[in-house]
Amino acid sequence: MKAIRAVAITLLLLAGLASSSLAADLDPNAASGGSSPPAVSAGTPAPSNPFAVTGAPAPEIKGPSVWGILPWGGVGVGARVMWPLGLPQLLTNARVHDRWALEAGADLLHWSYNFGNPGIAGFNYSWTEFLPVVGIMWNVWLNEQFAFYPKAEIGYAFGWFSDWQGGGPQPTYGGLFADGAVGALYKLSGGLTLRAEAGYSGLKLGAGWLF
Repeated sequence: MKAIRAVAITLLLLAGLASSSLAADLDPNAASGGSSPPAVSAGTPAPSNPFAVTGAPAPEIKGPSVWGILPWGGVGVGARVMWPLGLPQLLTNARVHDRWALEAGADLLHWSYNFGNPGIAGFNYSWTEFLPVVGIMWNVWLNEQFAFYPKAEIGYAFGWFSDWQGGGPQPTYGGLFADGAVGALYKLSGGLTLRAEAGYSGLKLGAGWLF
């Protein structure tokens, strides 16, 4: 009888341990002391670096841009229209990708000068330039949103003085010119694109609608 009683008690203990182990396997909170695991939000995207190199294909974009200009010592405004060019890509074996584009438009620049001295009649005038241009730009895309570019332009300058107080006839100016610049594009939603550019004409800041 004692042997039968010991075997029964042993079987009951083993059954109890098996039941506890099975309950722990079915209840994930049991292994962590009853605390629930942290909730995972599927709707929250992981933070991303807008300047990260992702290897995404370079988009072909076109559309208008406008900007304000700070020429060295003056002010100005300008506008461009961009079209894609079907030239061969140069970066074929890199994680960044490139596209060629054609831009045409015009800038209007203005400077004012004051050469007055105490006790001497002032010699004040202003200078304005209207610059229609056309150029080619090489857009290097780090990802689908951000690109930087060098650009070369040629144009024809029309310039004139205002409030000329010098002796003789008021001079004018006109002629062909070449210009170079570097810039960056940052695409937002809906085609809105922020632009910054620096070159011979000065610093340009503006926005485009590029699709």
